[in-house]
Amino acid sequence: MMQNRRLIIIAAVLLGLFVFVQTSLFVVRETENALVILLGKPQTVVTNAGISIKLPWADVIKIDKRNLEYDLRNAMEITDVNQERLTVDAFARYRIVDPLLYYQTFISGAGGGRGLRGSAHAGIDGIMQNSLRQTLGEVSIEDIVTTLRAELMVRIAERMGSEARKFGVEIIDVKIRRADYPADIAQTVYNQMSSARNEEAELIRSEGKRENTRIQAEANRKREEILADANRQALEIQGQADATRNCIFAGAYDGLPVVVERVEAEAATGDNPTDYGVGVTCQFSDRNAVRDPVRAEFFAFYRSLLAYETALKNGETTILLSPDSEFFRYFNDLTGAR
Repeated sequence: MMQNRRLIIIAAVLLGLFVFVQTSLFVVRETENALVILLGKPQTVVTNAGISIKLPWADVIKIDKRNLEYDLRNAMEITDVNQERLTVDAFARYRIVDPLLYYQTFISGAGGGRGLRGSAHAGIDGIMQNSLRQTLGEVSIEDIVTTLRAELMVRIAERMGSEARKFGVEIIDVKIRRADYPADIAQTVYNQMSSARNEEAELIRSEGKRENTRIQAEANRKREEILADANRQALEIQGQADATRNCIFAGAYDGLPVVVERVEAEAATGDNPTDYGVGVTCQFSDRNAVRDPVRAEFFAFYRSLLAYETALKNGETTILLSPDSEFFRYFNDLTGAR
């Protein structure tokens, strides 16, 4: 009898310990904070991970301390600074930094199956819509879509952050997922944008054609200048060659040695030199030298041969001359004697 009574007492003690452990001890993970609630009032905030103790009749509410995300429930319609309508969808990332304030703010709205998180999301949704409407209403659609998109998201996050701190939430950042025209005006706007882009394209094409014409005209002008300069240089070189040739012929005709020098055009003048062309001077090397009759005679013979070659072409020339004509001088006598 005594032994059965002891076993009952031990079983009762063990059961009491089990119930005490189950109702008085709780575990807090590293990713969460815990609030100990006694008779509906918060008593303690547990921020350290591990095992904690509470009164058996107290409740524990776990609050996530990781970075959380909230998507705007429905894409909202805003009006920009030019009174043009735009449909915007966005999301925010946030973190609960004050669990007690967070709980006190949203516990009253946690009924109806929404829970604490649902009530908090309703509050975040409200300040998010207000921030989007205020910030995006200050700029144009072009700024929202392209030029100021990143800056606007920072402004929205700052506006949300100042409101969210009032209920223990820190806004990390806000991203605009989509910003489009409403469906009822989208096609009209797209047609207007397409028309504007086509006009811009035509303007660019016309400017390109005008620039192409200018470049071609400039290229043609430079081409003509280059060709004219090349022709001028060619004529100068030809003139120098002709002058050199004539100088040599003159020396050969007179039977005297000559000196041909190429000089700058402005320097091809002087008292004694004979100027035969641009940049070429010709003068007898020794004006007191005795005329060489053999050289003079050879030159006359050479000139006569050139004349025969030119005048007496087969089937093309008929010449009526006296046999003792000067033209046939070397036909009768190789020495040219008359």
